[in-house]
Amino acid sequence: MPRRAPDSQNLIARLRAWFGLRQEDVAFYAGVSPELVQAAERGRRSLTRNLLLGLLPLLQQLPPPPEPPVPAPPAPPTLAPGTSAPDAATLDFRRRVCRQQAGRLRTQAGKLAARALVAEHWAQALPALLAAYPAPVNPTDPDDTLLHAGIIRRLHHHARPLPAEDVTRWHLLQARIVALEAEAAALDVALG
Repeated sequence: MPRRAPDSQNLIARLRAWFGLRQEDVAFYAGVSPELVQAAERGRRSLTRNLLLGLLPLLQQLPPPPEPPVPAPPAPPTLAPGTSAPDAATLDFRRRVCRQQAGRLRTQAGKLAARALVAEHWAQALPALLAAYPAPVNPTDPDDTLLHAGIIRRLHHHARPLPAEDVTRWHLLQARIVALEAEAAALDVALG
């Protein structure tokens, strides 16, 4: 069984998941090397003071870890008494097709929803993050000014909401998923 990394090591993974960051992005915000971030996330190195201080503005925006959900038991399907048996093979084939298509569409919609959620997390954190990076450390140094401008530009970029065409696509995918799942559920009842 694989060894579970300590919670402190999972902090980087939670931060990356919440804000949709790559390890290179985390390294940029923390002002450390990508190799240090990778090693810390995998539990091969402990979180350094510089890494934690560099990520503090982002870490302060993380919510507490969620409680694992408790799955509800599925409701048993019912069959009306006296119903004659349908062509089970045809109905079963269509049911499998519906579920497969719904699964593919759910994956596509999930990716869009995840992008929207990450953008929302960034938008919620943006005021605090902008306050954490008020001005370049040394305004007369062009490197400090460029670095600060790059951070601010990235913060605003991450906080952009999904474009309208992606939002429309998500709604269309949801409508198709509901229809396919309803058809599969009706076929479940027919097949008993």
